[in-house]
Amino acid sequence: MPPSNEEHTGYRIARVRKQRGLTQQGLAIRAHLSKSLVSKVECGQKPASPALVAACARALGVSTSELLGQPYAEDLRRDRIDALIQPIREALENWDIALDWATAPRPALLIWSDVQRALRQRRQAQYTDMVRVLPVLIDESVQAAHTSAREEQRLAYECLAETFRCVFTVAWKFGFLDLATVALDRLAWTAPRADEPGLAAMHAVLRAQTTMSSGRYDVGLRVVDRAQRDLDGQQSRRPGGIEAMQGMLHLRAATIAGRMKDGDQADARLAEARALAQATGELPDFGVTWGPVNVAVHAVAIASDADDFGRAIELAENVHIPRDWTRSRAGHHWMDLARAHAWSDHPEQALDCLHRARRIAPQQTRYHPTVRDTVLALKRRDRARNSSLSQYAEWVGI
Repeated sequence: MPPSNEEHTGYRIARVRKQRGLTQQGLAIRAHLSKSLVSKVECGQKPASPALVAACARALGVSTSELLGQPYAEDLRRDRIDALIQPIREALENWDIALDWATAPRPALLIWSDVQRALRQRRQAQYTDMVRVLPVLIDESVQAAHTSAREEQRLAYECLAETFRCVFTVAWKFGFLDLATVALDRLAWTAPRADEPGLAAMHAVLRAQTTMSSGRYDVGLRVVDRAQRDLDGQQSRRPGGIEAMQGMLHLRAATIAGRMKDGDQADARLAEARALAQATGELPDFGVTWGPVNVAVHAVAIASDADDFGRAIELAENVHIPRDWTRSRAGHHWMDLARAHAWSDHPEQALDCLHRARRIAPQQTRYHPTVRDTVLALKRRDRARNSSLSQYAEWVGI
């Protein structure tokens, strides 16, 4: 029987634990957690933080996506998104071989224009539109890279690197971690050939993200620090590109430190990011959302991830998101804040935040495990049977 959409993450942890023949004490010892915390998470009295999920996944020998319930196969099938993933898998089979095309690929500059559109769709969380074009962009970029020379070839590799990055994003968001890993490997191969240091730094940012999922925080910090050193003295073809990527690396390090429960290091890394953001202002280079607002949003997320919900809510009071800001990041902020309010016993504020996330980035919100766990937490406490919450839960797939 397939798992129910009513299962929260703690329930799934308990189910896998029992399948492994472990007691709560046994899991707690393996995951370096307290038995009390494991017990409360499994029965839904405490939230399953990202760090706890990663620790339990390592202890149980499964992926974090399995404990989070991803990918949500039935829902993806209902929305016909699953059918768009297979062509991407097939396109990723080739990244280094020129094929016998009857016609030459388009000039790299024209391909680049379509890549930029895909990057904008990525930032605005318009994933279905983006996914449809990725297989073609991969094929065209590969062929252009292997049938051209000099700047034309370099730009083709840059197109390919950015396309692999888009693949990573959608695969990660929908829970296809195996596909995300392949995209990351392809980006590692392509970025040096694009001769753009910012792309190598982007690979480091994404690789550090995967280490957080696996709980290998030591590796993540070393990846970030090495990338920071590699950027020293480098020049980017994009105005502000190096500063934007340095800032994103600072934020990634702060997030990792937060997952490690190292509050002092998280605060220190955030302070470095904040100082840089004050100097640079908002920079959109490499399709990232870098600037003072993103630093403030990350501070809220780090506090929420650490289950310091009061601090997350307090920090959010000083966050002012511009109307034209990146929808993917804005939506994620409201999801983080909804989680904080839900576990602080502020159901109305939590639901309001969830509705904001839905309006801003509906696809991202619908398929994010944080949203599903937050909705389930609100439903368990909903004695008055709030119709708005019921409608939201139905929309999410619960």
